[in-house]
Amino acid sequence: MTALTVALVTPLTGPDAAQGLASLRGLTLWARDEHVPLPWTDISVTAYDAYPDPAAAMRTAAAGRPAAILGPFGRRAALAAVAATDRVVFNVGAPITRFMRQTYPKVINVAAPSSTWPRQVLALVRSADRTARKAAVLLAAGDFAVETTASIKAAGRSLGFDVTTSTFGPGQAALAASRLPSADVLIVHAGPDDELTAASALLRRPWRAAAFSTAVSTQVATSFGDASDGLLAPGSWLPDSKAETATGPTAWQFTGEFHALHGTPPTATAAWTYVSGLILGACIRRAGTVDDSAVLAAARGMDTTTLLGRFRLDETTGLQVGHQIPIVQWQSGASWTVWPREGARARFAHPRWQARTANPGFTPRTYH
Repeated sequence: MTALTVALVTPLTGPDAAQGLASLRGLTLWARDEHVPLPWTDISVTAYDAYPDPAAAMRTAAAGRPAAILGPFGRRAALAAVAATDRVVFNVGAPITRFMRQTYPKVINVAAPSSTWPRQVLALVRSADRTARKAAVLLAAGDFAVETTASIKAAGRSLGFDVTTSTFGPGQAALAASRLPSADVLIVHAGPDDELTAASALLRRPWRAAAFSTAVSTQVATSFGDASDGLLAPGSWLPDSKAETATGPTAWQFTGEFHALHGTPPTATAAWTYVSGLILGACIRRAGTVDDSAVLAAARGMDTTTLLGRFRLDETTGLQVGHQIPIVQWQSGASWTVWPREGARARFAHPRWQARTANPGFTPRTYH
């Protein structure tokens, strides 16, 4: 037998170990079920611990000359690991705009950059409201704020919004919130404590739509109290979706198979790693080889759908533009996916104060 060797560089110890182990479980399921063309008869997965030195882990993985390399979870770990090799790397767990083709030509981005979720909020609001004109964005200072500002400014121009962005440092959430100008749409991205601090002041104001990055969590949304109704937040995936796919199983089928193999439900990280395997397998079948340049070319020309949505790389930047980050909305104590339209589980309640009476007589499936 000839095994197709795949290396996964991911944190197996340290603070991100849970995410890394989820990645390994997802890739293990893919390796069991993937049908690779001859001469390969099965798939062998080897995991390399990216903690505490992702660059060293990547060099060790590459030295083993695997057919393909995936990894790792985490922005800093991924940047260090990718810089340590000249191999093609499937970007499993760092959906950031830094991995543009011009700087990292051998990275295959599987997910849309996480900084694009505010752009999806603007698209959602515009789909229901042609009169909204102003958006106010509050961001914790850091790399994410830099990425998001550029992304949302561009989205604002294309969607007809005048966007004002404000960033704040540690302990400055309340002050920054008090100074944020009025607008039709509010978008906040920070840590849970800072978002709760900002919310206590901001949600007294009559925003037509309000989105908080951490409000996808039931615990965080509950902490907002009655103000949680109508809130928007970035989601990740729908484990119970039976939407048809062009590559691989449906989300519902994947969830069942994952639980049967590992005895636990899959996380979003596990799903993304599994999908990275699906894209790798499709590239190998299309290219007929595991040569890095051929696999990279196959990925660049691919346009398909998986359990996590569409996969298509931008021709210029190499960033993932097929996938759209889902947006969920809290309505009467439960969160429903409301965007993108084809994945919606409920009608978007707009303005946000209509959330308590939205979807009369309709019982959509909850977001997990």
